Amino acid sequence: MTRPFVLWFIWQNERMCQRYHIGNLVHHEGKYVFYYEKSRKRRGLLDALENGYQPHLAFRDIDKIYVSDRLFGPFERRLPDRRRPDFPEILRTHGLSSDYTEMDLLRATGGRLATDSYEFVAPIYVYGNHFDFDFYIAGWRYYEGEQILKQLKIGEKVQFQLEPENEQDPKAVIVLTSQGRKLGYIPAFYSEFMFQLMENDGDYEAKIHSIHFKALPQLKVNISVCGKLLPPLKERNLNMVYDLQLEMI
Repeated sequence: MTRPFVLWFIWQNERMCQRYHIGNLVHHEGKYVFYYEKSRKRRGLLDALENGYQPHLAFRDIDKIYVSDRLFGPFERRLPDRRRPDFPEILRTHGLSSDYTEMDLLRATGGRLATDSYEFVAPIYVYGNHFDFDFYIAGWRYYEGEQILKQLKIGEKVQFQLEPENEQDPKAVIVLTSQGRKLGYIPAFYSEFMFQLMENDGDYEAKIHSIHFKALPQLKVNISVCGKLLPPLKERNLNMVYDLQLEMI
């Protein structure tokens, strides 16, 4: 069985500058599925609702699993128009070939609009004892990344450091270069996973996956992470996105 293509649907509380994993979009065997993330995970839908979130107008029922043979209209409208003269350049900029899928394009562009605070990001995939995910560094503009951007290299390893004394987020995880320069943080909707993995001395590798010098600050450097889960973490079923989708579809 092929692995479902999953994207996390993210909402940002602009007043608090905090992002929440509120839903999941899945494409598998010709079907598109959208449902809200109602688990009690940190920075999930329940946290978002407590901090001002209102369900998307096109998906008002937070208990419903929405299914379609084609990409849902509200999400399709978030994609760049392929009739744009610069569309081939958009594909090249995001590393996509001409045989891209709509999910490929949503993941690459994030489906971001200037008119709202939604975006799509890659999930944490867990399969057996292994996991992988990638992320753009949060808080980039506030730390040392811009000063050393031209010195960074694709494939370069980075380090993570726990910050339990952080008053705003005791499960924050700092991203550092191998020389100890602070680049920013792992986004909060991923950090609990890494925090618990690191507290249990889990095995992982993190490196720079891509660098976009002219991108917005929050999209300049992408980090890829892969590793193995220790039995205590695996038993907790943290972010078992892949297994969950196989059961649902």
